[in-house]
Amino acid sequence: MRSAGTSRLLPCLVVGATLLVACSNDGPNGDAGRFCGEIEANQTRLTSPELSTAADIEPLLELYREIGELAPLAIEPEWDQLILNYETASTVVPGDAASMQVAVETALQSEQAGARVKQWLVDNCALDIGPVATLAPQG
Repeated sequence: MRSAGTSRLLPCLVVGATLLVACSNDGPNGDAGRFCGEIEANQTRLTSPELSTAADIEPLLELYREIGELAPLAIEPEWDQLILNYETASTVVPGDAASMQVAVETALQSEQAGARVKQWLVDNCALDIGPVATLAPQG
């Protein structure tokens, strides 16, 4: 049996939880605008990175991770999938078929995430990052 105090507290908790969920749609930092801004500011580095040596890979991964910290909840899993894709690709050993196969499989699994990120950016940031290369048609 609930006391009168508990009965009054329950609606407040429900409202509080609802507000928390509603306010969390922008991501952990609540700043979809910053996410969009960082994508726009780093668009060339993100979509056409200059990877001349193995040393160029980690800064690219770090950029994706830093921007991922700003990712709104609506697109965070897809952005994380892109990071995983690039992290996996960075582990390929030239001439090693097994590491290449893992990278190809991860890339295929990331195609839908890439297409979703592209569409989310168009819909929410008015930002077109250009075509997303996929093996299978998306959308």
